[in-house]
Amino acid sequence: MSMISILRRGAAAALVLGLAASAAQADAADDFRIDDAWKAALQDTDGILNDKQMAVVNSIAYAASAALLCDGIDIDPEKVAVATTAVLAETPPDLTDEEQLERYTNIMLMMGTAKGILLAEGALHKEAFCATANTEKADAQATTFWK
Repeated sequence: MSMISILRRGAAAALVLGLAASAAQADAADDFRIDDAWKAALQDTDGILNDKQMAVVNSIAYAASAALLCDGIDIDPEKVAVATTAVLAETPPDLTDEEQLERYTNIMLMMGTAKGILLAEGALHKEAFCATANTEKADAQATTFWK
């Protein structure tokens, strides 16, 4: 899979996760992306996670970033633990113990890197970032990792 495909997959996952409430907001949110950081972060990550798992990792990173930057938003550690465990448990059956440990390490690094980039993006545009997060938090139908 090409880097552009990975970036598009990540951007699609972010949109699916509700980072923008409308098409106009999605365009504005995309303007806030630190594209070079995302490109570097996604190098050599092919095959570690499927699209669904990547969306969960990005969603957790987004939730953690919003909880750190935005008043009135708190991370729900129980929800994060359940989701993280599910991603880690969906491992290919033929991995050796060493390969499995490497996979776990890569996933945790991917989540931390995504959190860091999202913190930077959010901090650069804190008002808009927090407004979007608070709108999502208020949506009873949205799936989030907040209390």
